[in-house]
Amino acid sequence: MRNPKGNEILKKLISEVENNGISASLIAPLQEAREIAKSENDPLITRSLRLLWQHIEANNSFEIPLAEEIESATDNLVFFISLCVKSDNELNRDELRVMTQQLQEMA
Repeated sequence: MRNPKGNEILKKLISEVENNGISASLIAPLQEAREIAKSENDPLITRSLRLLWQHIEANNSFEIPLAEEIESATDNLVFFISLCVKSDNELNRDELRVMTQQLQEMA
């Protein structure tokens, strides 16, 4: 995400997840960040954040194996959000595409 406010929201979410775990309280900030991504015309981040909050809302968790070397749900979620923050990096975008596809297949 290029927008500083959007990145600030995502960084706060990372801190929230690290300190308090995964809960429905993450949904509203994810939706807010998604709106910012929409205004940036970034369909990858927009879709990623939508699928993420929908998954958390439906499952109250993030129990999907996205990154092979990361085992815990909270670490997976932190990793996923950090890819959105650093989405200007093409390798991060590639990984985010794969993860987003996995989320979409689970929906």
